[in-house]
Amino acid sequence: MGKVQLIHVGVSQIVGGSEFGLLVLSDMSESRQIAIVCDEHMEYQFGLRTDEKINTERLLPEVLCSINPSMTSEHYEILFNSVLNGQYKALLVNKDDLSLTPMRASDAILLAHIAKLNLFMEENLFNRQSVPCGPSKNRLAVPINTLTLEMLKKALDKAIEEENYELASMLRDELNQRDKSNNEG
Repeated sequence: MGKVQLIHVGVSQIVGGSEFGLLVLSDMSESRQIAIVCDEHMEYQFGLRTDEKINTERLLPEVLCSINPSMTSEHYEILFNSVLNGQYKALLVNKDDLSLTPMRASDAILLAHIAKLNLFMEENLFNRQSVPCGPSKNRLAVPINTLTLEMLKKALDKAIEEENYELASMLRDELNQRDKSNNEG
């Protein structure tokens, strides 16, 4: 299994969807990127850590990293290995004993940012999910299989309203696939 190393590029807001944001990651060459949906609370957490006027050393994630001296890239890394029901699945990998701890994707990115851990995505997943980094920083394509159910339903309503039936069909198919998966599992 190959893996692609990722870097955190930044946080972007979703136009018209103030309760959601996007954590943007790219490969090391910054030629392809992915976006991971996060909630407004996670946007706030990243905002705290990018504002140079705010001291975060006493916040819980920083305190926990500081009292665990092994929480470094020498001992740990983050691996994104799948997408299930619109959510990227992330693992905290202990490189010493190869134990895996599942994490919410946005929390994994925040931990990697704070502890300076390396981020990786399985190569096949990255190739399927990533899009080329475009010259426009204002627009970002997001695969529909990474949208929450709420976002999918809103996008479907908008596509129907705008009479974009091809997009509406793709969104409906994704919703049906998830419904089928949930009923089987």
